[in-house]
Formats: sequence, C-alpha cells, structure tokens
Amino acid sequence: MSERMEPRNRRFLLGSYTPDGPAPSVHLAERSPDGRWRIVTSAAASNPSFVARSGDLLFAVFEAASGSVASFRLDGDAITPVDVVEHGEADPCHVVAAMHLGVVLVANYTSGSITAVPVDGAGALGAPVTLPLPAGGGPVPDRQAGPHAHEIVATPWGTHVVSNLGGDAIHEFAVDRDDAGAPVLRITRTLDVPPGTGPRHMVVRGGLLHVVGELDGDLHTFEVDATSFRPASSTPTVARAATGPDDVVQPSHLDHAPSGRLLTALVRGRDSVSVFDATDAARPRLASEHAVGAAWPRHHAHLDDRTVVVAAQLGDALVEVDLVTGATRRVLELTAPSCVVPVD
Repeated sequence: MSERMEPRNRRFLLGSYTPDGPAPSVHLAERSPDGRWRIVTSAAASNPSFVARSGDLLFAVFEAASGSVASFRLDGDAITPVDVVEHGEADPCHVVAAMHLGVVLVANYTSGSITAVPVDGAGALGAPVTLPLPAGGGPVPDRQAGPHAHEIVATPWGTHVVSNLGGDAIHEFAVDRDDAGAPVLRITRTLDVPPGTGPRHMVVRGGLLHVVGELDGDLHTFEVDATSFRPASSTPTVARAATGPDDVVQPSHLDHAPSGRLLTALVRGRDSVSVFDATDAARPRLASEHAVGAAWPRHHAHLDDRTVVVAAQLGDALVEVDLVTGATRRVLELTAPSCVVPVD
C-alpha cells in the first residue's frame, strides 16, 4: 500500500519591475496547503524582470538600456547576492540557467541579441559573449523594424531556440567553446513563422514547437526535430477577434499543464488566460477563456491541471485562476510582478 502524501508548502521565485529605482524585487514566496501566500524573503535589485533557478543558485536579468545579469544563492529562507556583470545589451527580458554548458543564456529584447555569460558552480560570473540575431524585420513597422529576442528554450536534442519577435523567426543555436575556453554562440538554423506573428513565448515538447504570437494573437504549432520543421496548425488565442485598436489582444506567456493535456496562454489587453485542449497536441483547440481580474498578465505557473497563478504586472498582484470555473483570487499584493517560477 502506498503512503498518503501529506500536503506541503510550495515555494516560488518572483521577479518584478522597480519603477522607482532599486528595491526589494527578487522574491521568495510561499504558498501553504490551505492557499495562503506570503513573501518569505526578498533581495534588492533594479528591474529583475525574469529569474531562473538551478539548484541553490538563482539568476536574474536587470532590464535596462544597458542590461546586467546577476546571480544569487538560495539558502533556506535567505537570498544572498553572489555576483553581477553588466553585459551592455538593451532590455534583457529572459534568462536560462544552462549549467551543463557552463553558461547563463540571456535574450535581449531591444538589442535583438543573445548573450552567454560563463558561470561556475558557486555562481561567479565571467565575461559575457553576445551574438546579434540576423537582421530583418516584419510587416508590423512599429514593432518589427529589426530583430527582438524574447525567450530562450532548450530543445530535446541539445540546442536552444530563441524567439525573434521583430524578425518573425525562431533561431536555433548552439554553445561552443573557443581555444581559450570562452563560449561561442552559433546559429545552426532559422525557422520562419508566418509574417506578422511576432513570436514571443514557446513550449517545446513531444516533437512539437508551440509558439504564441504577440502581434497576430495566434497559437502556432510546428512539428520539429533536429533536422526538420513544418507547420501543423494555427488557432486564435481568444474566442472573439479584436474589434479595433482599442481592443488589445497581446499574448504574453505560454505554458503547459503538468499532465500535458492543456496549454495555457496569457492575453494582455483582454487580461485573460486562454485554455487549450491539447489532447491532439499538434492541433490544440481553444476550450475556454477566463478573465484574470487584474491588468496585464505577463507570466504564470501551474499549481496543477486546474489552477494557475498569474503575475499581473499592471495589477500589482499575483492572482490564482480556476481554469474550470473561472473563479479568481488575488493572493499576493506586490509592485509590478513580471514572472513566477516554481522552486519545487
């Protein structure tokens, strides 16, 4: 007979914007089994818009005109700064801890580039190496005059992909080493998406690449492996199309439920979370759309297949949303949350 699992506290890392300058903004939050949330501890930073974790190390990008990457150590209830390096690229917005490659990988939005920062097991950071994404734009002039890197995701075959919102492309890249041991970034192929998509966030799993378009408002799915790439399906992220410029449909974060049977996409402007039935994973079907109840949902995490917790940037709150009933609950008040990352 299996032992009954006791409910336990769950912990999350939160990043947030700091509109008034450096402030406590890298947070360790805790959710109790009865649904109560609290901030356990915080570290001061300036616009840590995204955080990532590897073991007891945390990494954050400081989003600014000349951006930086920082490392922290998570020790029980404490977040201790370890190192910081300014890499100089404009508006870093996503970070991935690729410890098996000995680097932290960063997507730089405004500069349209990717950066590798060497890191050791203690969190010390080395000299950054940056690769500009290929020149080129798209049919939305005010957003696609040039490349804009938005998110980096690992592939099952050992590379990474980065979404290029400005160039309507997904670039696959490898991390090599030069003779001196410094990282070298190398684009291995470019995967073009429909013009005007504005690819933002991605999910790679089960031989499929799901991409949410910030500009066209659609969820695009592609069959992909190490050598091939072909479209499988596209579907709107909202039930009702935008009616004009004041009716904003601007998807942000894409994620999948623990079971893999659902995909969820946040939609800013409409301030909603869209739920896709992914039983046929190559052809996700919009099953429901629920109001978040707070402005500008930017990032979210699944508590389980039924409930997500959403970082509502302009709503200054974390909000739990029941994906079945649509019920919402503001669970934590904090300034401009931008990401929520499960610790365990």
